[in-house]
Amino acid sequence: MKRILWFVIGTFVGVYVVTRLKKRVQVLAPESLQQSAEKVAAAIRHFGDEVRVGMAERETELRDALGIENTETQREDYR
Repeated sequence: MKRILWFVIGTFVGVYVVTRLKKRVQVLAPESLQQSAEKVAAAIRHFGDEVRVGMAERETELRDALGIENTETQREDYR
């Protein structure tokens, strides 16, 4: 009876370990890493775009508050 119990426990532990390892390998696969990097890059680009929009809005507010004419000089987009 003890042997059967240990055999069942060992089988369950083995299946669990193999399943966890397969998931870990999929996460660390090159395709998965590339997808993660693309998501991070997209988030950084989006953040930069939002910062630029906020800066332009704030500059307009400051110009209006100080009574400075809006002589827009075209800035180079560094993206």
